[in-house]
Amino acid sequence: MKVLVKPLTSFFMLIHSMLISMGISNPSWQYFLDILIFTLIIKLILLPLTIQQTKSSAKMTEFQPKFKELQDKYKNDPQKLQKKQMELQKELGINPMSGCLLMLIQFPIFIAMYEVIQNFPGFDGVPFLWLKSLGAPDKTMILPILSGLTQYFYGIMMLPKDADDDDPQIAQQKRMNLFMSIIFVVMLYKSKAALWLYWIISNLLQMLMQLFILKKYMQKTEEDKVVK
Repeated sequence: MKVLVKPLTSFFMLIHSMLISMGISNPSWQYFLDILIFTLIIKLILLPLTIQQTKSSAKMTEFQPKFKELQDKYKNDPQKLQKKQMELQKELGINPMSGCLLMLIQFPIFIAMYEVIQNFPGFDGVPFLWLKSLGAPDKTMILPILSGLTQYFYGIMMLPKDADDDDPQIAQQKRMNLFMSIIFVVMLYKSKAALWLYWIISNLLQMLMQLFILKKYMQKTEEDKVVK
């Protein structure tokens, strides 16, 4: 992950220099736009994986009711149920591991960005909204809480649309999502406010992209059904 820190730092500084050359002199706006532009570019680079993950989530919506029927039909034959589940996943083109792929790729980027922000001196003394300095922790805990909430709601978005709350797997995913959102805030609450700002922007952009991609995918699915 350290191999990413140097190029990301250089890239971040390049964006900052470009904004200054464009005449943006307010440090608060400079660094807010630095983080926003940097995050947006990273999201665009990861867009193919985001599309794949969104399609997988949409397919899970179709998978859930069919799998429920299989559970009822083969409740006394676990081996047969597992076989039929795999066949259904193959038929719908579902890869159980695809949902984790984007997270696994994003994680080292987040860790590298954490290092970039924590060691970047430019944030020190730069005010932003109620904050006296983006280079210091947010003592009001507003940004960490907002970050945890956006992380939680993004996790909820990733669940199948018609997910059954009585499904043990869905219930476990919801508990894990809540647990990870809380742990994330607890572990890093003393981090610089700039890091929380980055993570909130990242979550919000991811949610907007998710909604847009899902809308386009559902439209295409409906069009394909009409053609058939």
